[in-house]
Amino acid sequence: MHYERINIRKLKLLVNNTFHIILWRSFMKANEIVSVLSHFKDSKYQKLFIDGPWGIGKTKYVLDFKKAYPDVCYVSLFGKKDTESIIQEIYFQIIENLPNSKLKKHSRKIREHLSNINIEFHGLTISVPLIEKLHSTLYKELDKKGEYLIIFDDLERKHHDLDIKEVLGLIDSLSKIDNIKTILIAATNQLNDENDTFNTYKEKTIDRTYTIEKYADEAPGNILGEEVWNVISALAEQFNFSNLRTFEKTNLFLKEVLSVISDDHFTIKFTRDDIYKMCFATVFFQVEHKGKMELLDSDNDSFLKAHYQENTSGIIEYINDYVLKRSLGNDRNKNLLPLIKKWYDSGSFSEEKIIREINLINSYKESPKNFYSSEEEILELITSSKDYIDNLVGTENINEIFSNLSIVFPWCQILSIDFGISNEDIIYKMKTNISNHINIEKTVYKNKIDFWNSPTEGTELFSVSESINESIEIAYFNDLLKQIKELFHQENYKDYYYLKILIDSINQITFSSREIVLESLDDNDFFFPVPSGKITDQQWQWCHFIVNLIAVINKQKWIQEDYFDKFSAYIFNLEITQKDKMLKHRIKHLLGYE
Repeated sequence: MHYERINIRKLKLLVNNTFHIILWRSFMKANEIVSVLSHFKDSKYQKLFIDGPWGIGKTKYVLDFKKAYPDVCYVSLFGKKDTESIIQEIYFQIIENLPNSKLKKHSRKIREHLSNINIEFHGLTISVPLIEKLHSTLYKELDKKGEYLIIFDDLERKHHDLDIKEVLGLIDSLSKIDNIKTILIAATNQLNDENDTFNTYKEKTIDRTYTIEKYADEAPGNILGEEVWNVISALAEQFNFSNLRTFEKTNLFLKEVLSVISDDHFTIKFTRDDIYKMCFATVFFQVEHKGKMELLDSDNDSFLKAHYQENTSGIIEYINDYVLKRSLGNDRNKNLLPLIKKWYDSGSFSEEKIIREINLINSYKESPKNFYSSEEEILELITSSKDYIDNLVGTENINEIFSNLSIVFPWCQILSIDFGISNEDIIYKMKTNISNHINIEKTVYKNKIDFWNSPTEGTELFSVSESINESIEIAYFNDLLKQIKELFHQENYKDYYYLKILIDSINQITFSSREIVLESLDDNDFFFPVPSGKITDQQWQWCHFIVNLIAVINKQKWIQEDYFDKFSAYIFNLEITQKDKMLKHRIKHLLGYE
């Protein structure tokens, strides 16, 4: 076997010229930047490049290094359009860093007058040096022969007018000045169409490259606080992402959520830990995976994708299964996850719904039965639930009732047991609860229960959930139309708010409630206040709302014949319309006939 002789001299030279602190590591962490830059000051290298994705902490640790060393100039290239502005920035940073500089106290004012290279200020004539004179000026200002480091950050954020070759040329020129070293920092994955140019000229300009592939171990804890990080770290560390902004956004969102959910709401059943986890999972899903199910293999998990996409609760199930890893301390707490996700996605939330759901979690008295329970325990749970439904008094919250059913119905199906109360009887027993639930100040959609965690279509639980919402809808329109009828017959046209609510709800109405609306319109002369004689502005506005309502119903094609024509014929055939020319003119104007 042949062994190649090792050149000891070359090996020693390699070791002496290599100053990075870890040679055999598969990745470099952001906090190691401080040590790298410290060694760089004493090395033979002149031009250093640090690469790493956005949000990994590069700038943070570079600025930490700068605080420890006064002879460091930090320049962000963000928005810089030309090299002249960069040179000026370097020059004035040096002035500001010098403890005894005569110009230091005037530097801020001087910056404001940089439209001219030669500046006269308070009797001082200042000439910002050109690049070829920068060495002598720096040497004079520094008044010593120590190393001076110039750090250029945010290369990928420079202005498009500034060619990347100009930046590299500036760095190369600076490196020719004695005692000047340069560090360039960038996220090359954001350079896009300039990446090829950068790679071509980088080899000629840069002496040493370091790649940051992992944020510092302490960074998430510093951002979130140790309490939160201790809870979510086990989840976060399972995913391959390096953007600290995900933790920053989680921290901000958590503060927003905790400003609504007070300390009094947290119990053994509903804990802070679960809120921490749900907020992180929501932010991670949206920020890191852009709202897509990235944790499912696109080729092999087509069946699973179809399963999670088949209903609106699929994404919630996916987040609970794949991001949270079913790690919530109380499985019922996942009922809050849809509200948390909607809050983060849209910025809007219902404090009433959130607190109501938390109260339901905390007030639930039954011991949760699960996969590990015995058959006898499950049968006891079903019996208890049946007794609960049988003895409803009308004050129970509808969410609480459905939550009870959502636990036992799947077990009835698994064990092939009849619950003992038909869906029709359940709805009948909930009649008073539904009546107490109705609020006609809101649209029908906002009155319905959001069964975001309902099961697959075709199950008994899905069927009863549909029946509950159908009953809510019917009760809602009966109450709303009753209110409109009272106002109409009292000729109280000032309060047309409920008419507007009815119009806003028409697009959300199901087939079962259409007859209620049509029958009410037919029995009450379309709720149309015939605008004859002297009328008020409120009466005229009410007329417009009715015409709009009829037009919306006609567009929905609730009935086979043209409903708007039926309405028009009714109005024009009124005896008073035939006699009152002013009325006929108003109606033609109202219906768009003139």
